[in-house]
Amino acid sequence: MKDVVIVSACRTAIGTFGGTLRDSNGAYIASVTMKEAVKRAGITVDMIDDVRYGCCLEPVDALNVARVGALMAGIPESIPAVTINRVCISGMEATISGMAMIQAGLAEIILAGGVEHMSGVPYTVPGARWGCRLQDQTLVDWLIHALHCGSDLIPHPEDGPVKEGMPLELFKGKPYIMGHTAEFIAQMMDVTREEMDEVALKSHNAAERATTEGFFQDEIVPVEVPQRKGKPPVIFDKDEHFRPGLTMDDLKKLPPAFIPKIGKVTAGNASGINDGSTGLVIMSADKAKELGLTPIARIKAVGYGGVHPSVMGLGPVPAVRNLMERSGLSIDDFELIELNEAFAAQYLG
Repeated sequence: MKDVVIVSACRTAIGTFGGTLRDSNGAYIASVTMKEAVKRAGITVDMIDDVRYGCCLEPVDALNVARVGALMAGIPESIPAVTINRVCISGMEATISGMAMIQAGLAEIILAGGVEHMSGVPYTVPGARWGCRLQDQTLVDWLIHALHCGSDLIPHPEDGPVKEGMPLELFKGKPYIMGHTAEFIAQMMDVTREEMDEVALKSHNAAERATTEGFFQDEIVPVEVPQRKGKPPVIFDKDEHFRPGLTMDDLKKLPPAFIPKIGKVTAGNASGINDGSTGLVIMSADKAKELGLTPIARIKAVGYGGVHPSVMGLGPVPAVRNLMERSGLSIDDFELIELNEAFAAQYLG
């Protein structure tokens, strides 16, 4: 089986919900990382065999946002592009599927990555297309409904992983969103609010320090954000979601975000709603050698796993176990472990 390597990688800065990238769009944001990834790889756009970008909440005015973004990035129209949705790991899945194409001999060079523009998710009026009757109509937040991840269609069963007690009792047979799943994990794993805030403080402070000291500078590609009334564009190149100068006292003052009074998950110890994109170029090791390119990483193995939706944040556990089985490695073999901090409760669980 062919070895697959990463020859370039970049990302935009991460924009907070309603922040600098609010009035942009997903296709444009994706095009920025596409162009930069190709530039950093030292290849030309006509050498790309396929473009594969992940996106969970596709913009309604740019379905198959990967294709629209690719055309905006100047990639020839003869080169196909596809948008992949595996919710939170859509960008990773786009990369893995590109790796599989290379290993199967279906491609040599893949432009992969991901994009989200959550600030642009609209409100809708269900049923308005077919005529509003003699009653008020409801404006529906498509974003909050998307965060239910189907739980309104498949509510938590009686034999779900969280068995009894608050706060699950509030949601038996009812829909829940991702923030609630963090509450379920905190309940199931006996994670305290204090433990969650300690993790959150460390995370926010580390992000601030890394940004201030320029640790992420090399991986970030600036985004030009057009302004109104002929003003010059704003150059967006620094992450803006973390809370500068955050202290434990600040965290303690935050109210529960998802379950009033009794909840443990707050805006401070939960992941944010953000905007941004990442891009990378992958190819076979043989192709990189042929082109005289120096890989920055080799994709050695991947792993998958699934859990009940009500505790979705524990998904990395079976996925890592699957990875260990596939690779023949153990946790002790790794010098560095990076874990997505979806919620402090999930991280601790």
